[in-house]
Amino acid sequence: MKKELKFAAITAVITLTLAGCASNPDSASNLAADAKQSETITQINNLKQTIDAANKKMAQGIEEELDWFATEEVTDANKALAEAKVYYAKFEFNPSEANSSTGFFSSTTNIAAAEEGISKFNEHMTKAVNIKAAALSVLAEAFEYRTQLKKIDAQKYFPSTVKELENDLKKLVDQVSNDKVEAAISAQPTLVAKQQALEIKTVTAIYLTDAKKELDRLVKAGTAQHAPKSLSQASASLTAATAFIAAEPRSIDKIKLQAEAAMFSINRAEQIALTVKQLKALQQKDYEDYAIIYENILLEISNALNAEDRRDLAFEDQGKVLVAFIESNLKDQEASIQAQQQLRKELKDQKSYVELLKEKINTLNANLADAKKSLADLSSEKIAAEKAALEKVAKAKQATAEQENLKAEEAKVETKAPAEVKTETVQTESATAQ
Repeated sequence: MKKELKFAAITAVITLTLAGCASNPDSASNLAADAKQSETITQINNLKQTIDAANKKMAQGIEEELDWFATEEVTDANKALAEAKVYYAKFEFNPSEANSSTGFFSSTTNIAAAEEGISKFNEHMTKAVNIKAAALSVLAEAFEYRTQLKKIDAQKYFPSTVKELENDLKKLVDQVSNDKVEAAISAQPTLVAKQQALEIKTVTAIYLTDAKKELDRLVKAGTAQHAPKSLSQASASLTAATAFIAAEPRSIDKIKLQAEAAMFSINRAEQIALTVKQLKALQQKDYEDYAIIYENILLEISNALNAEDRRDLAFEDQGKVLVAFIESNLKDQEASIQAQQQLRKELKDQKSYVELLKEKINTLNANLADAKKSLADLSSEKIAAEKAALEKVAKAKQATAEQENLKAEEAKVETKAPAEVKTETVQTESATAQ
């Protein structure tokens, strides 16, 4: 886009240069034309960006199935965009053609026609988006089943049916697009019923196809002649799984369990039938060997469990003894597990108690440290107070002593004899004369 704009700009400059050959380029009379040319280049640039945005919008709309939801609107939008591109192409490399009329008798310029095409494009795309939103709202249940069918890949198993239902849904969407909302709502239940049936059919195909094939194979092989009861149980298990899917087609985990149970019953029926066939094929002299084979199987199980050898019992009783032995060991094992769990709990409780004691001890130590600090601070304050009091007393005593000494001196002076005073006076005068 930048290259195209650059080329368009160069073309405009050349055009202006050629036009300037006939007039003086350094003239105020050319400024209006220059401004008009710059305005046109800017308009072309904006239009190019708008066309690019329209292309992206259309591509995104196709990804979001707008052309399926609103076929007519998207078709008209494409036509409007194509028309805008046609007019844009007329001045893409020659900006001077931007303001030329689209035809001899038309007053519409090429650039105005291109802009009008983009405007129509946006209008149609907006309508398409609104139609899709309305269809998704009005036909919510049908679209929910459509999503589910895509999720389980119904197309892989029943492509023709999926196509038919898709066409049915498209008809309802077109009714919404044509403002026939009530008709679409009325027809939705019929479509939903078909979608539900296809979902059940698809889930059944995914999870029960193998089981059905195996059961059909056993039936065709005549398994009912040798193991009719087991085959009947297998068939009933498959029927139950099928019924469960019909009731809860989205409970996949439970469906898997049902499918596994059905396959188990089918395989069991086959093994029982094979065993019966072997029995039927045995000669009378081989009966004992056949019985010993199963006796040895029970013996191996007993040895593996370190259980008592009870081959002196009937096969059925041997099995009961093994079951009792296993149950007893399981109880002992369960008691052992419970004891271990109780021990772990007690150890955990003791650990928690120890942690609690440590926490309390740490708290007490912290409180003790705080108390010691408080006592130390209190002792220091007390000592300082006593020292200050002693100093105060000493100073008071010293002041008292000084006052008493002063009074004593004054009293001594007052009690001296007059002669002594005279003698002192004479002595003083004599000393002065000398």
